[in-house]
Amino acid sequence: MELFWIPLAAFVIDAIFADPSFFPHPVQLIGKLLDKLEKTARKNFSNRFGGVLSLLILLLMVFVVVTTCIGIPYVGWIFALYFAWSGLALGSLLSEGTKAVQAVASGSLDEGRKAVSMLVSRDVSESTEEELYKTLAETISENFNDGIIAPFFWLVLSGPVGLWLYKATSTMDSMWGYKNEKWIDLGWAGAKFDDLLAYLPARFSAMFLQCTANLAGLGSGRGVWDSVARDATKMESPNAGWPMAMAAHLYGRPMGGSAVYFGKVKEKPVLGVGDEAWDKATLIQLIKHIRLAAIFGCGLLWLAVSLLRLVF
Repeated sequence: MELFWIPLAAFVIDAIFADPSFFPHPVQLIGKLLDKLEKTARKNFSNRFGGVLSLLILLLMVFVVVTTCIGIPYVGWIFALYFAWSGLALGSLLSEGTKAVQAVASGSLDEGRKAVSMLVSRDVSESTEEELYKTLAETISENFNDGIIAPFFWLVLSGPVGLWLYKATSTMDSMWGYKNEKWIDLGWAGAKFDDLLAYLPARFSAMFLQCTANLAGLGSGRGVWDSVARDATKMESPNAGWPMAMAAHLYGRPMGGSAVYFGKVKEKPVLGVGDEAWDKATLIQLIKHIRLAAIFGCGLLWLAVSLLRLVF
């Protein structure tokens, strides 16, 4: 059984120090492995079966590596803490998000576009200042689940092994999950499994934002859940819309609309109500809100799972 304090210790370390930089991050290694798996799959299958097989190989390798490391006598707990810490992204999300907001606010659109482009896959080379702020609001809200709540959920349920099975799947989805001709078949398995693993955490992330709305200076946040649920179902992803729609409704500023991906304009569903634009002050408030919601949500998840383990 994993030491019960590992998730809390990892959360605190990540929030303070962000991702460790003293040697390659595990996600980078997973990315390199995926590049090799892609070449093999395209050479031999290049269809859904190739994607399924690649996913299974990826998950098996991650399982073996993490299980072996944390099972080493006497020092296994150090590996467990490292894998737990490196699998969370609260510190990075807050620091990189703040830097991007400051870059956009600096008055130089080129600097702002460059900073935002480091955080998103869409093309922001022609984005206005208002569009850059909205893009940041979207990615910060979405990554509240993808980078914090979902990995912590699997960490408290199944330890560092479960966390990294989720992270591997999420990384595969982010690299292969595009719905275009190149990836529609090969990326299918990773995208579907990621949808499954993030299903509950995505809804928890929206709930945690709502529960901490008053602490963030937004009022009680009551009465918005039905509207959030309705907006969330407009999205292609069954999960991404939940934290985004909640933030859009709580702050009274819309998300979605036109975005450019790989040279093509994509019309995304509009989430939220109101016509006020996202700006620097509101984004700084959202970043602080994310910190509060992460502390509340992760603490609640840890407490709930710990109590269940004591009872059962």
